[in-house]
Order: sequence, then C-alpha cells, then structure tokens
Amino acid sequence: MFEAAIWGFVAGAALLVGAVIGLRFKPRQWVIALVMAFGVGALISAVAYELTVEAYARGGGDAVLVGLTLGAGLFFAGDLAID
Repeated sequence: MFEAAIWGFVAGAALLVGAVIGLRFKPRQWVIALVMAFGVGALISAVAYELTVEAYARGGGDAVLVGLTLGAGLFFAGDLAID
C-alpha cells in the first residue's frame, strides 16, 4: 500500500508540474492534454494495481481478466459517448 501512495504522489506531482507549465508558458492544447493524461493515467494505474492484486487473490485470473477487459471497454465507450 505504501508503494501505491508513493506512485500516487508522483502522479499528483506530474499534474502539478503540468499546471505550472500551463500557467507559465501557455503551451498548446495538445501539450496540456498530454501532460494531464499522463498524470491521470498514472493515478488510475496505481489504484488499479492495488485492486487487481486483491481481486486476483479472491477470484483468480479469469475473473480479473474479464473484469478488467469489461471495465476498460466500458470506460472507452463512455469516453466516446462524452466526446
């Protein structure tokens, strides 16, 4: 759990660095999106890692594979719907 907290801090710091760069240098929209996506992706992966280990211990590899695949597909579909 401590490792997840460290990676969460690193990802949060990436968001702060992106905010400072955005306020100081006024980068293009795609640069801002790239920095924010990296920070959010790192935070999500830290949480998913912790949850995946516990899910594997309780339900096995098949359940984790199905759950992660369905979750990723649902997230992708929701993202498309929002766009």
